[in-house]
Amino acid sequence: MKKNTVVFLPALAGLAMLGLVGCSAAAGAQEPAADYPSKPVTFVVPFAAGGPSTVTALAYASCLEEGLGQTFVIENQPGGSGGLAMQEVSSAKPDGYTLTLGTNGPLVMNPMINKLNYGIEDFTSVGVMAQMPTVLVVGEDSPYESADEFFAAAEKKPGTLSVAIPGATTSAAIELQRLNDEYDIEVTAVPAVGNAEMTTSLLGGHVDALFITDHQDVQARIDDGSFVPLAVSSPERADWYPDVPTLAEQGFPELVNAVSVFGVVGPKGLPDALVATLEAELKTCSADPKVIDQVGTMFVPAEFGDAAALDTIFADMQKLYEPILGQE
Repeated sequence: MKKNTVVFLPALAGLAMLGLVGCSAAAGAQEPAADYPSKPVTFVVPFAAGGPSTVTALAYASCLEEGLGQTFVIENQPGGSGGLAMQEVSSAKPDGYTLTLGTNGPLVMNPMINKLNYGIEDFTSVGVMAQMPTVLVVGEDSPYESADEFFAAAEKKPGTLSVAIPGATTSAAIELQRLNDEYDIEVTAVPAVGNAEMTTSLLGGHVDALFITDHQDVQARIDDGSFVPLAVSSPERADWYPDVPTLAEQGFPELVNAVSVFGVVGPKGLPDALVATLEAELKTCSADPKVIDQVGTMFVPAEFGDAAALDTIFADMQKLYEPILGQE
């Protein structure tokens, strides 16, 4: 199955240039984990059930089960902007039986904003599952038919337009704050626990717009007309939304980082051989037509991002957001 081009963040060049990335865990571990897994594996998702994170986790879990011969149990553990789940995984035994979906907000930004007992150094990367941009959408009855109209209204009446976001410590939240700090355009961010709650808020008329992680459910709403896309967060236009401008094109050249990367991570100290086993199976799954169909062709990178690449991605994110969040 041919995959569409995935637009990469400048800060995530490590994924786009895998040939230049250092050796992965697989390269440093010649022997596979002998009997792994010998019992079910718990795969924690730090968000409420539903939405792109759950869909992605379920798709890969089903494939990993087939390849490794054991059940992968998905456990949705929302709370604390993903912090509760990440704390549990960081303190779990590094034996490969507790893994999690690692992504920007809970893993990188949450520890910067809140005083938590974990940081990215407390996790072991395995590999990338998906990468999804964020889309600014309004409802079909919205008075705003373009991004120009929306931002003009926000500039004219600061703070009066409400925009739902997928959590308070996500790249979407930070980018909206930067919209205010760097461009003097203020909107009221309304944190939600996931795409499902955000969708309900917009369709119910409770918010003016969504800055939502793109996925097939979002695309379905765009196709049926209930969502109208105004702008995308990626540096270049998404192939699947050729007529939708980027935020950079709208005059906000710095706002290109609200892209969610979903990766598999485990607690710090996972043995190299075990990481190699998981990494190899994850790579196989990333090319599986069933996984690609479930996650979305455009969201599964054409070139697999291994453990080293995922390390680079999260390190780049941390470097990007440290000065923005006042950590330097």
